[in-house]
Amino acid sequence: MMSWMAILGLLGVVVLIVLVAAGVYLGIRLARPGLETSSARALLERRLAAGEIDVDEYYEREGALPGKQRRTDT
Repeated sequence: MMSWMAILGLLGVVVLIVLVAAGVYLGIRLARPGLETSSARALLERRLAAGEIDVDEYYEREGALPGKQRRTDT
């Protein structure tokens, strides 16, 4: 009887550790999204702001994005 209680207690501790680790992982994952969750448009905006591309190249590349309605606020 005592050995089953020890096994179940140990199993409970392992489950608790797994749940805490999963929570930490999800918290970190949601707190700092990686590049894979960043949109192509946001990447273009960052490159334009950094001066890596000019405005004409920005609009050319933005127009090539799927589902894009070209902006006319130039």
